[in-house]
Amino acid sequence: MTEQPRLAELLGATDRETALAEDFVYVLDRFSALIGYAEDGNWRSVNEKIGSLKAALDTFDRKISEPVVYEDGEKGSVYRDPIVDAARTVQLITAYAQQHGGRLGPALFPIERLESQPAVEQIRDSQARNRRFMREMFGDDA
Repeated sequence: MTEQPRLAELLGATDRETALAEDFVYVLDRFSALIGYAEDGNWRSVNEKIGSLKAALDTFDRKISEPVVYEDGEKGSVYRDPIVDAARTVQLITAYAQQHGGRLGPALFPIERLESQPAVEQIRDSQARNRRFMREMFGDDA
């Protein structure tokens, strides 16, 4: 199997844009999981997984803020520009959301908005491979 370029490389993303997109999509994935548990009425799992959503949000927040201590000693954070190309970062979020964003990712960032045809083809090829694998592992019902 030939090594394909990473989606970030196909989209010309910087390391900072890549990290921001990955963390954002992870938030989508965690929130998607919580929605699934709620739809199943599995409130214990919702409660247990809230921590992973909080952690994902904290990780993302650190990419776009910096800690501060206010005059009264209270700790907080303030926005810090991540200095990324917004359009390119959203393109990378769109690409990553297709495979790693749970159900929310593709719904909020549809693949049709992805401007790079090579990236679209790579994602669709990967999705087809995954479907074949699932069929082979679990039969036609997967």
